[in-house]
This record gives sequence, C-alpha cells and structure tokens, in this order.
Amino acid sequence: MTSTQLRVLQKELHQAIAPFCNFDCKISFSRFVIIGIVCLGSTIMAWHCHQQWGFILWTVVGAISYGFWLVCTHDAVHQTLTGKRQIDLWLARLISWPIWWPVGIYSELHWLHHSRNGKNLRDPERVQWSQTEYEQSPPILRWYVRHQWTWNILVAGSFGLIGNAFVKGWHYRQERPQLHRQMALDLLGIILLHSGLFILVGYYGIWGKYFLFWLIVEWVVGVMMQTRAHLEHYDCWYPHESPLLTQLYSTRNVNGSLWVNWLMGGLPYHSIHHAFPAIPFDQLPQAYQAIQVVLQKHDQISLEIERGYWQSTIKNSQVYSLIKPGDKKLFNTDLN
Repeated sequence: MTSTQLRVLQKELHQAIAPFCNFDCKISFSRFVIIGIVCLGSTIMAWHCHQQWGFILWTVVGAISYGFWLVCTHDAVHQTLTGKRQIDLWLARLISWPIWWPVGIYSELHWLHHSRNGKNLRDPERVQWSQTEYEQSPPILRWYVRHQWTWNILVAGSFGLIGNAFVKGWHYRQERPQLHRQMALDLLGIILLHSGLFILVGYYGIWGKYFLFWLIVEWVVGVMMQTRAHLEHYDCWYPHESPLLTQLYSTRNVNGSLWVNWLMGGLPYHSIHHAFPAIPFDQLPQAYQAIQVVLQKHDQISLEIERGYWQSTIKNSQVYSLIKPGDKKLFNTDLN
C-alpha cells in the first residue's frame, strides 16, 4: 500500500464512521442510572439481610453490578456520559472512591494509553511484557509473566489495579503535569470518604461484616476489570505507520449480544473505540460493520472478533506471549 492509498483508506474510514458520532446523553446517562440503581439496591438488600448467606448473595449481586457501573467511568473519561467534562469526572469520582479506585489518575493515564497503544512501550496501560523486559527480570518475575492472567485476575484483582494506577501516576507525573492535582484529589477524596465509613462502622461495631463486604466486592470487581484489561490488549501489538490502523489492529474485539454491549459500554468493540473514541458506545457495533466493509474494499485484513468473554479468557490465559522487536508485522506498507 502506497502513501496515497493509505490516505484514501483513512479518509474513507472517517467517512464511514461519520454517521455514528451523534452523541445522545440520555442513552449513556440512563445506563449509568439503571446500573447504579441495581448496584445500590443490591447493597441495601445485603445490609438488611440477617442471614449470612443472604448477605453474601446480595453482596455478590451488588459487586457484579458495581463492576458494570465502574465501566461507566470509561465513558466519563471520554466525556461521553453527560457530555460535560466536569460533571462526568465528578460522577466518576463518586462511584470510584468507595472502592479506592483513583479515577482521576486513571483519566490522565488513559489519554497517554490512547496515544501509545500498540506502538510505544511507555503505554501506562500496557499489560503485555516485552521480550527484553522478560529476559532482564529475575526468576520470580519471569514466573509471574508466564502466569500473568491467572495471578492478575484471581489474586491481584482490584488491589493490583489500584496500586498500579498510583505507581504509574507517580511515574508519569512529569509527562502529564495534571497528574499532580489528580493524585492529590483522589487521595483526599478516598481518605475522607473511608474515614467517614470507618467512623460509622466503629460506632455500630460491625467491622467483621464490613470487611467481608468489601473483600467480596473488591475481588469480584477485580476479576471483572482485570479480565477486561487483559482481553482488550494482551497479545495485540501491531504497530503500523498509520496511527489509525495501529489502533484498529492493536486492540481485541469480543463478540457479545446487544445486552452485553450495553452492560460493557461498547467495550466489546474496543478497536473501534480506540480508533474513533468519539463514537458513543451504543453505535460502536454499527461502526464496526461499516469499518469492516472499508477494510475489505481496500484488501486489508478484516478485524478479528473473539467468540465471547469467557471463551476468550480461557483460550488466551493458557499461553503467554511477549512483545518482540520487529514482531507482529501484519502489514507491508511502502510510504515512498
């Protein structure tokens, strides 16, 4: 493909997705409200149960819905929740701080992620190790890399994500000066919120129930978020001279029903979101089909889509993969 052909391809891709960029905040915000009601309702039911089995059951239901509710913070970061940046971010903070998630830090790192995914090892959300990193690591870290999926999803969970966000926030603070403010705000909000909760728990003397509740919630949400993070980008390192095609091919899509797409905020069509982040979640499936038509017209490789979240997780977790220098070349583009 010559540089001229590449420009034509990119132009037609932009034209193909143009009809799907109309944002309706009623659709995204209603999703936020509905999932929130289910989450809060389940939590209230859990705390009103006198039998432990009922408490645990309703807590699990609340934790699953909480995981889907947290996905809405991704919309907030991209300003596709209400369409107003400050309102979106404060709504994201209100639902993230209870689980200790520093969404402000995440919001800044996520922009670096979008600009570096698939082409720059300094992507703060990169989950796949490079061959060089692996070879230079001690044996214990090599063991971790070989069992990364199992460890991160079932053991590290949300605690691993939270710790990693703070570490990466500190690491990239010079490149993204806004991280200083976001780190301070997240820490202050989390500390104040949980200080108030600790006072209430101490007053009523329900420490055991409180810690069991949060242990369940943190583990369930951690499984959901770690699975999502690995499925979206692990073993998807396809650099291309075109940033647009890099995003399309360096991200995994997962097949799911319209219901799954609604719960996950369009994230099953993650490559489309990466290439065109302005497309609202409800229009990503249509945009995916339109992009496939353009790629086929220009004899480009069609975007792959995995069978489903559980099937894809099981399949991809059985092997480990490393980013190798000069590897993963899907393209042969002559830009001269």
